Amino acid sequence: MLLGQTQEHAIVSLDVVGNILVWTGASEKILGYNEQEMLGQPISRIFEEVDQDRGLPLLEREVAAADGRSEDDRWHVRKDDTRIWISGTITPIRGEQGQLIGYGKIMRDRTDLRSQIETLENRVESLSRSQGEKDGYFAKLAHEIRNSLSPLTTVVDIFETVVDATARVHAMTIARRQLALLTRLAEDTAELARLSGGKLALSPARLELGQTLRGIVEVLRPRAERKQQLLQLLAPPASLDIQADPERLHQIVFNLLDNAIKYTPAQGRIWLKLTVEGPHALIRVEDTGIGIDSDLMPRIFDMFVQAEQSSAEGGFGIGLSLVRDLVHAHGGTIEVRSPGVNQGTEFSVRLPLQLDAMSATAPGKSPE
Repeated sequence: MLLGQTQEHAIVSLDVVGNILVWTGASEKILGYNEQEMLGQPISRIFEEVDQDRGLPLLEREVAAADGRSEDDRWHVRKDDTRIWISGTITPIRGEQGQLIGYGKIMRDRTDLRSQIETLENRVESLSRSQGEKDGYFAKLAHEIRNSLSPLTTVVDIFETVVDATARVHAMTIARRQLALLTRLAEDTAELARLSGGKLALSPARLELGQTLRGIVEVLRPRAERKQQLLQLLAPPASLDIQADPERLHQIVFNLLDNAIKYTPAQGRIWLKLTVEGPHALIRVEDTGIGIDSDLMPRIFDMFVQAEQSSAEGGFGIGLSLVRDLVHAHGGTIEVRSPGVNQGTEFSVRLPLQLDAMSATAPGKSPE
């Protein structure tokens, strides 16, 4: 009775190749097709043509099979050809021996929520123009720290002249460690000041995201393997092009993956997922690590904020602020989600796609 009477959720089941076996709940109300029209049809029928070409109907099933679920928000097409913003979750269905026998998909029309998000984004853009005081503060902080580095370096040189070798080595170890930390703080803070003041010079170029992400994963894979972690990339077979500064894009994804490796225990799992939501490329970094306390969540992108359990790993709590501002400098957005401490974390980065020359899905290719 619940399945037949719900007015909010479209409930669909699919076979292993994506053909519709059950079309119930609010499926007809939301998408316009009745049950007779959709049984036996591929689920790709409700996807926009451009998303079909990108291989996204197949990708969301592959992600669900690999990860246990796939959550996507994107434009879908009703029977009357109108576009609606659908929030959907697809879950694999397995038999008694664990074999994959199909999928369950639940969808909800959130076109109203999409409109609210766009309104909020406009408000955020307006607020960002009034951050002059913060810009001045960070610029001054970076200047003062840099001024202290020169005399500290001189002190280190003096220590090197101490006769007692043991004392000299001990003093040098401490001093140079502090120099490295101060230098990192100065550079990170100075970069934040440039970003906040709109003075960061980007060098944008056309990039194919899948290839870029594969390169970053291969750089970090040895680090994950040393912790016996599984690092997995899931990306569509089609090319997804964006206009971005290669160095800054590398910095964004590298920092998020590096944090995932750093704060995920040995034998944990880390996923780097690439998909599409409307006009945006969506990059997700998910892990089974230490997670984020709900009280800290609203402030996780603020300067100098760190989870208490992560303090042993070092750092100043600046990295995520840098990532956020670099994403914004590219016209994108970043979000974080975590069920709680020791329950993993998910970062979602949305960047504008280069839409003028999308490549078609390459036959025979599948996500890594």
